[in-house]
Amino acid sequence: MTTPLVGTVTYELKPLQSYEEYWQTVQMHVQSAQRQNVRLLVFPEYQTAQLLALQPVMTHAEAVAYLDGFTEEYVTRFSQLAQENELTILGGTHIVKEGDGYVNKAYLFYPDGRVETQNKVHTTPEERKVWDLKPGEDFAVFDTEIGKVAILTCYDIEFPETARIVADMGAEIILCPSYTDAPAGFYRVRYCAQARAVENQLFVVMSGLVGSVPGVEQIDMAYSKGAVFAPCDYPFPPDGILSEGMLNASMVTTAPIDLVRLNENRTMGNVSPYFDRKPEVYAKQSKSLPL
Repeated sequence: MTTPLVGTVTYELKPLQSYEEYWQTVQMHVQSAQRQNVRLLVFPEYQTAQLLALQPVMTHAEAVAYLDGFTEEYVTRFSQLAQENELTILGGTHIVKEGDGYVNKAYLFYPDGRVETQNKVHTTPEERKVWDLKPGEDFAVFDTEIGKVAILTCYDIEFPETARIVADMGAEIILCPSYTDAPAGFYRVRYCAQARAVENQLFVVMSGLVGSVPGVEQIDMAYSKGAVFAPCDYPFPPDGILSEGMLNASMVTTAPIDLVRLNENRTMGNVSPYFDRKPEVYAKQSKSLPL
């Protein structure tokens, strides 16, 4: 039996001449993954932000409304790509109106036409104060052909509780679409992503944006690279890195997702940080802390 591959897209932001050019670039990455027999492909956070390059200068409020207006086409196009290429695609995240505000929502597209979503729970100060985005309020775990996945978007991965919650819900793979505009932001997400893999004995797949679109106020220079992490223990590589792309290079990075080996790690690893927890000690200690 062939071990399924996961793919992570490092997507380059750059000036656009047309909507079709944008979708041709997206399709190029999907087809590249399909040729490599990838079964689940992960695009970055704010995947549709590049479309702001096709509009005159806008305020932040105008920009979020504009991106939301693109939602139907975004869902239709990504759903078609998933079905035509017969693979599951996390289409990154997209700003969409929900209730009386806007959210940063990740969309998971299945080859059978189904679509699942996950709102970003931990919004950054800029997302709250400048973009006025509303935070999500819960997490979910989704069944895919390569395993049970959860989606923790960028800043979400920096909170240990998030990964522990979805691990307790049965997640075997965490997908982490990200958009970081400086080396410090990238390394925070990258090192936290690897820590979550170690702590919870699961896989973490990280994707990110790179490049820039001059003249668009809402798009900062993006800094990232894709990576796939496993526990730093038997039977995985000592450094826990299954695959890592090149810094700030547009590409698809792939790695095998072997749940048999993950089970071996959980049952025969040298340490077992997920199962050796002591919640009764933590609870007792937390009660003694000052409020």
